[in-house]
Amino acid sequence: MSNDEPSATDDRFLDEVVERALASYRGVAPPELIETMRELLVEALTEDEVGRDLLERARPRAAPLGSGVEARDGAGEPRRKAGGGEGG
Repeated sequence: MSNDEPSATDDRFLDEVVERALASYRGVAPPELIETMRELLVEALTEDEVGRDLLERARPRAAPLGSGVEARDGAGEPRRKAGGGEGG
């Protein structure tokens, strides 16, 4: 997908995966075929159980902040394991 094309989905990671898969066909295959291939890839990675699983396994994850500390979506402060503070 070029920068002037709208996103095919609301999922930036999915769009990047699909674009990488289609990149070698650009300039070789007609635009109509590229669009059909895009639709099939998005369907396979969102509708098929195996495709969804593979996409989720490939999705980047937040790295742990340290031993026993993980970043959480929407949380202001990371949670720590018990006994990690003063007197603990």
